Amino acid sequence: MTELTEQKPYDRYYALTIDPVHVGTGGYRLGRVDNAIVREPGTNLPKIPGTSISGVARSNTAMKTGKFPRCAGKGKEEGEDVQQHCGEKNCPVCVAFGFSKKGNSFQGLAQFFDARILFFPVYSMIGPVWITSPSVLADTGIKPGVSVSPEGFKAINREYNKPLNFGWLMLQKDATNSKEEVSFDSLGTCDVCGLIRDNAFIVSDKVFSRIVNDNLEVRTSVAIDPETGAAEDKALFTYEAIPRGTVMWFDVVYNDKTHFKIQNQSITISNEDIQRAVLNGLQLMEHLGVGGMNTRGMGRFKVWEGRK
Repeated sequence: MTELTEQKPYDRYYALTIDPVHVGTGGYRLGRVDNAIVREPGTNLPKIPGTSISGVARSNTAMKTGKFPRCAGKGKEEGEDVQQHCGEKNCPVCVAFGFSKKGNSFQGLAQFFDARILFFPVYSMIGPVWITSPSVLADTGIKPGVSVSPEGFKAINREYNKPLNFGWLMLQKDATNSKEEVSFDSLGTCDVCGLIRDNAFIVSDKVFSRIVNDNLEVRTSVAIDPETGAAEDKALFTYEAIPRGTVMWFDVVYNDKTHFKIQNQSITISNEDIQRAVLNGLQLMEHLGVGGMNTRGMGRFKVWEGRK
């Protein structure tokens, strides 16, 4: 039996929304807005699906490595005008993200998971603050075991003993303790970590989802009639987005190349080069964006690696 090589099973990435980010559900609904964004069913918290991150990262990586447009996208069937994926054993795009070529397919060594909210920006009477919850901190491994009463909050790394509003909701300081020491070391190099650390608060899981959903960005747009240059009749619509300044996190699992082959040939590109190529693609989201409404000033998403 082949022994498993020692390799970190996943890489943790963090992201800051430089612009509002809209990843829609793909349809209209009756409710607060016409175009809603993707949410987790259990918590009703907005998220960015791993498929959205993977698709954009693939296209960006292809551009960064000179493999665009052939190795970008989903690939084409034999006989179509557009070239199929190259499917080479040393292609950073095909090896990392997978390919489909002449009946042969490969799932790719990089597995992307959903991006979830870590710190969410909310306005308050002391200025902008960022909120999180005990379950969020536990899921990321930053601070397991935190508890907060549903009517209260805890400040992070600072003393704050007065009532505080989070958007429209006024909460009291937690009766047990108004301060929680939380380390930000795992977030690595972050442009706004210092600002967030000084203005971060923990609220209960019960109210976290409510505060987040009540403070999403909602915009109204209208389709323009190209003939008249004026608003088209009955074409007014609204859509929501994760606001600028939100800190999110997601994992990417990198399978060890030694356990996979492409057309019975060993993969020649190194594990490190695969991870580097994916990171380069992720970092281009800071300029090219992710999700929809990119022409309306949305989508830029700054990604960096967490500290290992």
